[in-house]
Amino acid sequence: MSNSFGPSRKSIAEDTLARTEAIIAEHSSEGAALDSTFISQQLPPLDQAKCPKNPPTKVEIFNSDSFTLARQIIAEDPSGTKGKTAVLNLASDIYRAGGWLKSFSTTQEEALCYSSTLYATLKPDYYPWPNVGEGSVSGVYSPGVVIFKDDLDNRCKDLELSDRQVVSVLTVAAPRHPALTTDRAGFEEPSVLEDMKGKVRLVYRMAAHRGQQYLVLGTFGEFNALPRDGVAKDIRLIGAMGCGVYGCPSRLVAELMRDILLEPEFDGWFRRVVFAVYSKSPYEPKPTNFEIFTEVFANVTVNTTV
Repeated sequence: MSNSFGPSRKSIAEDTLARTEAIIAEHSSEGAALDSTFISQQLPPLDQAKCPKNPPTKVEIFNSDSFTLARQIIAEDPSGTKGKTAVLNLASDIYRAGGWLKSFSTTQEEALCYSSTLYATLKPDYYPWPNVGEGSVSGVYSPGVVIFKDDLDNRCKDLELSDRQVVSVLTVAAPRHPALTTDRAGFEEPSVLEDMKGKVRLVYRMAAHRGQQYLVLGTFGEFNALPRDGVAKDIRLIGAMGCGVYGCPSRLVAELMRDILLEPEFDGWFRRVVFAVYSKSPYEPKPTNFEIFTEVFANVTVNTTV
């Protein structure tokens, strides 16, 4: 492969798109599909009479790519996880995959598109939708996305047939470049805080309403650094809504995701909850999102009252 990341990513993207329909057909018996649903407003609260009443489980934080972690979780328990694993896509609400086919960049959403059939499920007529305010608590549910390539760290090499996995993907966008308080620890506008809470709640409800009991949560926003050598070092901060280029306060977002997950409504619905917080570069600001999420979710257990 070329040493230039751009052409390499371009060829990977073109190959992924060219093979998407054939890959989906090959895995249709496992639930692979081009289908998706645009969710235009907050979903109703969960019906507790239908709760699967999963046992207590500790929330885990991994320094990993989202799809790589999802494949690992499914491989550990194929019979329990297949058809029940959802991955959060930290989305653009303006363009499909944030203009992936023009920029060939490495945000978390674009990283997922290089490795899977996700892009084809993000229909053009879904875009744009509001980022904040009325209509912003929206997203896309893609029930049958095939992960058939490795992650960007491994140049998206084809996976062995036995290593491919079908997952659902939850596509939701965080507030983009919101005005912050003087200490940069909170949102200046109370309405933006409420929008963020609604978006987090939508992620959990979207998964639970569809029977997804294994959650791989990823970051809304990424940080990309360009060091002195001019070679892009990509830091995909996968685990915190908007805690990167979208400019949302990392600790606040982590605390919101924790506190809403621990609300009585979600007790018993998820068998395993993990955060894939990709944080592997010396150019990332300190404390890193991985460090913040590890601290905020230390000793956090869900399903404690079922």
